[in-house]
Amino acid sequence: MDELKNQLHSYLTASREAVLWKAEALSDYHLSRPLVPSGSNILGIIQHLACVEFGYFVECFGQQANEPLLTQIDGSDDMDADMWVPTHIPTDEILQFYRRAISRANENILALDLDAPATVSWWAEEKRNTTLGRLLIHMNVETARHAGQMDIIRELVDGSIGDRKISPNLPPHDSQGWVTLLQKIQKAADSR
Repeated sequence: MDELKNQLHSYLTASREAVLWKAEALSDYHLSRPLVPSGSNILGIIQHLACVEFGYFVECFGQQANEPLLTQIDGSDDMDADMWVPTHIPTDEILQFYRRAISRANENILALDLDAPATVSWWAEEKRNTTLGRLLIHMNVETARHAGQMDIIRELVDGSIGDRKISPNLPPHDSQGWVTLLQKIQKAADSR
């Protein structure tokens, strides 16, 4: 079981690193700018992930997060409050909020067994009693999904692509290689 927990935690850590990397070297404007009709934006996604890390890995184990920003978001009348950041909240505050969430989550992940009981009050009653193992799976999917959204947003902002800074997991194309690939794919689509 320890090996499985280590693997789940390792994959989650890699996705968290990807999330933070997608925010590197962007202006406040580009971090908070929505580039898709749903309003998804890099800074809002990071804030959302901080909230769910505190929720699933702290509060679901009966502990208090003691985070003023989380309390403010949870108490907001705006049902989308966790997905966008008001201008009075500095970017660095959101990045630190996410890092604190990761740190608190890691404390429980490392201390608890996979079968440690948790209660997710916002899930359907028949599903809300769960375990750390189930929450690790859930957060792996959640974080990877949002990291993928951030991939697309970042590419739209400045053309940056790749899985992670240390391992982009992409073919070694130069700029002309990417143009050629795009043209080939567009030609195939146009022929359908």
